[in-house]
Amino acid sequence: MTLHLSILLWLPAAVGLVATLLPRRAAGPVALLGSLAALGYGIALVADFDRGAGLQYVTDETWIAALGIHYKLGVDGLNLFLVLLTSIAFTVAILWSLLEGGRDRERQYYFFLSLGHSAVLGALLAQDLALFVAFFDLMLVPFFFLTGMWGGANRIAAVVKLFIYTLVGSLLMLAAAVATGVLAEGDTTFVLSELARAGIPEGSQTWIFLCFAAAFLVKMPAFPFHGWMPDGYREMPLPALAVFSGVLSKLAVYGFLKIALPLFPEGAADLHDLMLLLGLASILYGSVMAFTTTEARLILGYSSMAQLGFILLGVFALQEDGAQGAILHSINHGLVVLPAFF
Repeated sequence: MTLHLSILLWLPAAVGLVATLLPRRAAGPVALLGSLAALGYGIALVADFDRGAGLQYVTDETWIAALGIHYKLGVDGLNLFLVLLTSIAFTVAILWSLLEGGRDRERQYYFFLSLGHSAVLGALLAQDLALFVAFFDLMLVPFFFLTGMWGGANRIAAVVKLFIYTLVGSLLMLAAAVATGVLAEGDTTFVLSELARAGIPEGSQTWIFLCFAAAFLVKMPAFPFHGWMPDGYREMPLPALAVFSGVLSKLAVYGFLKIALPLFPEGAADLHDLMLLLGLASILYGSVMAFTTTEARLILGYSSMAQLGFILLGVFALQEDGAQGAILHSINHGLVVLPAFF
């Protein structure tokens, strides 16, 4: 069973790569088959998951021994339904793209969608901090190309703005991840379970937490880290935008619950009030903008910002019920916003 999650993780990207070698008309249907296979596997995971048993279906192989980096994957109560939501979203996006038709460079288009599917699954399944950071950054690359090659008239400006915002967040996250591995008590490691047991010095937790929070808040997006969102939502092709809003924004919520809060509890407590204020500001600003704009894409974008503000409040209630509510509302929002875009 140790290979199962690797199959789930890499299947969409592998099938998408094969699709680039096939005739143009076959690329879409083949990519859809790969996504459907991943969806079937996600359903099987939910059906077979043992509640209360903790991390399951673990794959753990040493990747870079000198740095304590592992290729470690697993499924638990936090990521189980997000994995399923991811496969639902990408499957429907590929199917919708097939029904629309009429795109040039179809093989590349379906490859980037499939690569995005695998990258998001990788970030959700990763149980090693270095692996999470790698997939968290990788999942943005396909959306840069999808927007730059198949976006609207002002797509270049949107891609540049998205790149700048996410680059700053990614660099902060990378610096924070390196610091976490180095400062953890005991041997250098990036495995999340070992980092949680080792502990991070309290004096360093606040600034490391702040770096992770900045990257996650840009991805959500939360006010005032949303500067890329209006242009990005206007120019991104609709199937990619539906997936971005319905799934990728939830990786930020997952990152807070999986990494930021367990590894840096003192930092979370120090910045607790600030995060609650950012959640409240996102609710108010997103709601006002959703009511005043007339563009359908931006109505959904700003209303999503408001909903993610509520989710952020749940996360930083710093209670188990709040965390469960945040995950539940993340799934609910994804299931609502996807058909809204379609």
